[in-house]
Parts: sequence; structure tokens; C-alpha cells
Amino acid sequence: MSEPDSTNPDAQGPEGEAPEGAEALLPADQITPDARQMADNCFERAKQATIRNNFDYAIHLYLEGLRYNPLDIEKGHRGLRDCALRRRNQGKGGGLGALFGQAKGAFAQMLGRHKDQMLALEAALARDPRNVTLMMQLMQVARRLDYTDVALWFGEIAAEETLRSKKPQKQVFTTLADLYEQRERFQDAVDALSQAVKIDPSDRSLDKHARDLSARASIDKGKLEEVGDFHDMIRDRAQASASATQKVVRTREQLDALFEKLKANLEEDPQNPIKMEALADCEARRGHIDEAMQVLQQALEQTKEYRYKMRQDDIRMAEFRRTLREINEQLEAEPDRQDVKAKRQQVIAKRDEFELAIYQERQAQYPTDMGIRFELGMRQFRQKSHDEAIVSFQTTTRDPKRRIQSLNMLGKCFFDKKLHREAEGQFESAIKQYELSDDPLGKELRYNLARTFEIQDKNDEAIEWYSVIVQQDYQYQDVAKRLEELRRQQKERKTAEGGEADTSAE
Repeated sequence: MSEPDSTNPDAQGPEGEAPEGAEALLPADQITPDARQMADNCFERAKQATIRNNFDYAIHLYLEGLRYNPLDIEKGHRGLRDCALRRRNQGKGGGLGALFGQAKGAFAQMLGRHKDQMLALEAALARDPRNVTLMMQLMQVARRLDYTDVALWFGEIAAEETLRSKKPQKQVFTTLADLYEQRERFQDAVDALSQAVKIDPSDRSLDKHARDLSARASIDKGKLEEVGDFHDMIRDRAQASASATQKVVRTREQLDALFEKLKANLEEDPQNPIKMEALADCEARRGHIDEAMQVLQQALEQTKEYRYKMRQDDIRMAEFRRTLREINEQLEAEPDRQDVKAKRQQVIAKRDEFELAIYQERQAQYPTDMGIRFELGMRQFRQKSHDEAIVSFQTTTRDPKRRIQSLNMLGKCFFDKKLHREAEGQFESAIKQYELSDDPLGKELRYNLARTFEIQDKNDEAIEWYSVIVQQDYQYQDVAKRLEELRRQQKERKTAEGGEADTSAE
């Protein structure tokens, strides 16, 4: 069969759309051998088209293959990226294809069709292969589809690209670290967070998270010495040297074997709180929460150090997150289950009550710790204790590292209390002090300010700020819908005013 001319749109088919007879994107365990074979055929033809510099047709074939098998990174996603980069290097820009792909992705997202959204975004990225924002969107969509390896791949290329820019995006590395942590690749997560810290050295929460993950990586390797976290204990260098060669714990059998080793070491030195905590962390990872709590309680009673109580509470909070994650996954599969929705609300209520009490206690223990005070404010806000939250956030505005986030939260508190002029002032103050406009916090500040203008019927100001966001991220929340509605109202009002003027003239 002769290869269609890349300049003939009819020969190629609409970019990103399903070819005739193709299945919709399927979960990993439902990709049939036939679908894999059809995908491989598309990828091979795409490779040959790329060699002949028929890039547009090659892109079409790669997308066709990815619709059959979206999990093939090497032949599919990587092959498409190589083709896109070669196309770019020959001076071909994105043109309307990139804009069409982004718009199509936004429409698919509105309809909740994440799988169609992924292909549309990838079509747009093929036309603009250096676009970090598109890579980030693809990482998030792949994550929602539970295509974790694909999400990681997009995250890693996004990391490479953003480091080439003058203003690298911190969110690329924090999201990538989250994915690594999900796969228990703790050292990779630490490395990603280290890059995020370089981009934003003022964010102490990143550094703390990196230290926490370092501790988990240490346990995975069988190390018994303390690594990072917020602890200040003496390392046992001999044990560190002996355990450094151990393999990373990944399987249940290996984790059980590590438990036995940690248990034996604790029996040899039963008063050693470092070994107690290492054993407790191992028990928590095995899912033995009660046993982990008992070991930490022993360390707490022995040392009287509050940090062991904090570790217990951290485990409890992690359990709430795990439970909610499982409930959310169930709702995604069965969205009409009212009993599951009710259970989710019950778990959220219990979580919020528990975490509020925890951070009130921590704030009493460490009254000058701005990180704890900020987290307390967040829990007060969740519980709609806005007056208390305002006091907390006004306190943390004195911390340069949390000033912008605190101003944002103050604005949200005032907004909820219907003090809209005060909310407006907080958002405007934060925007003036925060240079970045296209990262998540920058967009949230502008969206919140636009909403505040809108609710005060300051529609011209609201339209101006919504327009700024739409030009940066068309898919951000419901901003496009709000902008269109306000402009429609504006047009109707001007038409009505014009009609009244004509009538009065008569």
C-alpha cells in the first residue's frame, strides 16, 4: 500500500481521532494481544514515515497506535516524541494543530473523557514538543488513568525540559516526586525534591519532605541509622556501613525479612529508640498499624520525646489519606454509589476533626513554628472556623516563606465570611508580591481575585483577570465557562442600553 501524502488531510484522518475500527483507550489489563499487534504495526509504519521525513503522517500513525495501546512507552510515546523533535528541528512549528489539540483536550476534560483528553494533548505536544505545560497536563491525565509508568515518563521529560528554561517550574519536580513515592522509588523522589528545593530554597516543607523520604529510603535499604526527617539523633556508622549494600525492599517477602532483622537488632539493644522507630516504620509499611503504634508508644514512654507522638499521629493521618484514596478509586469506578459518597463524607469529617486536634496540640508544643501554625490554619479553614483561621494566617504572613500562601488563605477566609472587599485586598496584595503568574499558586490567586470581583458585580475587572488565566491555561477550573458567561451578559447589557437610548431618542 502506498503511503498517503502528508499534505492531504483527507488521507491522514483527523489528528487524534480514533481510526475506523479502533477501540477506545482501555485499562492496562484489558489491552488484548490483537490490539497490541495493531499498535505495533502502526508504530512500525510511523517509524518508517519518520525516516522519510513524512512527519505529519508519522504523527497520525503514532497517535493511531497509542489509541490501541497507550502503555507502550518505547515504541509509542518515545517514538512520537522523537518524530516531533525531528519535525521541530526542521523548522516546522505547531501551527493550528497544536491549538486544535489543546482545545480538543479541554473539551474532553469537560466531558470527563480523560482517555480522549490524553490523546488530544499528546497530539498538541507533537506539534509543540518543548511545551512543559502540556507535558505536565499529560502526566496528570496519565496518572488519573492509572498509567503510572506513562505518567512518570512524561514527568521525566518535563523535568529535562524545564531545567533548560530560565525559570524552571517547581511543580514538575514535586509532582514527579509524588509519583516516585507512589512507586516506592524513594531515592528518586528525594532527588526530584532536591531539584525543587534548588528552584525554591525558601520552601522548608520541601526540604522536610525530602528528609522524610530519605529516612524511608534508608529503611528500604536496610539501614538502621536515622537519616534526616526532623530528628536530631546520632547515626550508628557501623550499622550504616553494614546495611548500605542491602537490596531495596520491594516485595512482601523482602519486607518481612527486613522486619525480622530489625526486630532481632532491637532485641539486642531494646532501649535504643532509633531502632524502635526503624522497626515501627517497617511495621507501618507492612500494614501493621497497631504494632507500629505500640513500638512508638514504647519509645515515647522511654524517652518522653514528643516527636514519637508526632510520628504516631503522622501514621494515623496517612491512614486517613489511604482510606480516602481507596474510596475515591471506588467512586471513580462506581460514581452513583450513594452509600460510598456518604462514607466518604464521614471519613472526611473524622479526618478533619482529628487533624485539627493534632495541630492544635503541636502548636501548643511548638508555638513559634510557623509551619505548624500554617497547617493549623488550614485545618481551621477546613472546619469553617474562619475567625480562628484568620488569626493563624495573619500570624504566618510574618513568615516570608509562607507569606503568599497565607495571604491567599486570608482572602479565602474573608470571601467565605462575605467580606469581599477585604478578600479583594488580600488577593491583590499577594499578586503584587508573587512574580509567577502561570504556576498553580499564581493562577489560583488570579482566579480567586476574579471570583471576588465577579461576586461584587465588578464584571469588567473579573473579565480582565479571567482572560489572563484563559490565555495561560484554558483548562483551569471553570474559568473559560465563567469568562464566556460574563461576556455574554456584558453584550446583552450593552444591547439593552443601546435599545433604551434609541427609545428615549424617539
